[in-house]
Amino acid sequence: AGVYLALLGPKGMEEIGQTIMQKAHYAAKRIGSIEGIEVLFSQTPFFKEFVVNFRNTGKSVREVNKALLEQKIIGGKDISQEFPKLGQSALYCVTEIIMKEDIERLVSSLETITQKS
Repeated sequence: AGVYLALLGPKGMEEIGQTIMQKAHYAAKRIGSIEGIEVLFSQTPFFKEFVVNFRNTGKSVREVNKALLEQKIIGGKDISQEFPKLGQSALYCVTEIIMKEDIERLVSSLETITQKS
């Protein structure tokens, strides 16, 4: 990690940080636009992690993650047990290695999974 950080330098770290924030906010906006899905705390600044609530889809995080895994997509960390007041919520994380195409594939899959009756 030390060598990686040294090679990046201060400017490189700043650029990676900006890239992560842009991608995470883009993903949160796209996921939050899906009917029945809500991104919690979206008015609060965040870096790379955000909470997605599936309460209004009629699906549990477990069901959503299982369906995503069948499409070779790893879903968010199920936090419904640790934070029961948040309901059926998952913690999603987007880093610099995630491409726009990956986000769009996730969004498309979530749309399909959550719109099934």
